[in-house]
Amino acid sequence: MKNVKTKVGASVLGAVSMMGMQAHAALPTEATAAMTSIGTGISDAEAAAWPIIGAALVAGIIIKLVKRFANKV
Repeated sequence: MKNVKTKVGASVLGAVSMMGMQAHAALPTEATAAMTSIGTGISDAEAAAWPIIGAALVAGIIIKLVKRFANKV
């Protein structure tokens, strides 16, 4: 009985994977366009974030220096 369940499970898994491959093969251009669009959006967001990160880092350093020298006065 266990052997039959294993064979049925393997058959179902094989059938589902074949349907998945057929569905994936039907939309390669749309999927490629979507992934390209997402990649471009991520690159744009990253390019916009680095100046903000740099400005925050410089501001933090300036604040630390001002506090350090203000305490000495």
